Amino acid sequence: MPPGSGFEPPRRKTVLFIGAVHPPSREEPVIANELGDFLRARRQDRALAPGHDSPGARRTPGLRREEVATRAGISVDYYIRLEQGRESHPSDAVLTALAHALALSPDAARHLVRLRDADAARAEPRADSDLLPRMSALVAAVRPQPAYVLDRFSTIVAANEDGMSLHAGLAELPPPQRNTCRYLLTDPRARETFLDWEELARGAVAHLRAANVDRLDDPRLGDLVRELETRSPHFTAWWSGHIVERRRGATTRIRGLDGVVVERSYEILHLPDDAVRLTVWLPPAA
Repeated sequence: MPPGSGFEPPRRKTVLFIGAVHPPSREEPVIANELGDFLRARRQDRALAPGHDSPGARRTPGLRREEVATRAGISVDYYIRLEQGRESHPSDAVLTALAHALALSPDAARHLVRLRDADAARAEPRADSDLLPRMSALVAAVRPQPAYVLDRFSTIVAANEDGMSLHAGLAELPPPQRNTCRYLLTDPRARETFLDWEELARGAVAHLRAANVDRLDDPRLGDLVRELETRSPHFTAWWSGHIVERRRGATTRIRGLDGVVVERSYEILHLPDDAVRLTVWLPPAA
């Protein structure tokens, strides 16, 4: 680790943390009228309302259903059926028009399409990625740079020692509990370490929803969502807001164990189907 990085663990042999077997769940999945709920949440974004940043803003947050329908060039009745879940298979042209009407980001627009196609995706066989062993080897090879592999639920399935050290206390937990989304939202040490906490935590929630758009029937996700809804008001607000983002990397401020604050960047490599993703933290700028 470069001097002054704030993370300089003793030089020991490489330690690789592997394995997060999720226990079976008896809870119900979180799947519901996801497409309609997503449209409603995005429509109610205050930033969409005309004059939202001026005094005397109107009482209705965001856009009215009639305004969305007009912007998208579809009937109000059809749009209402979409929000209510009475119509769930709009055409590509309608989805493109809705994405434009709601000013969706590229990630959110892709999410809308995947919501429409989620039923077909759920019917496909689900298999664990066979790339995990190779990614685990890569995690070990990039030391001393912190690196870890997360599954679609943001649980660490492989990490080098430096990667685990970024999340104080996480290595002490059983592998199935080493969830970075839970850590960011419920462990006070996360706010002490990651000074841009809100951006990271909000991004973690947005990624959790985006990565599981066609896996919302998985009871393991249901367990995590219900737990975080009871433990974190921030999670409840962000999850109910249907924010989505496929994180690719960023720069953030980190306070090391020695109290030194440094800026560090990280990059994320996604595998197909969002089954697992690799995060590698780059050396601090000189």
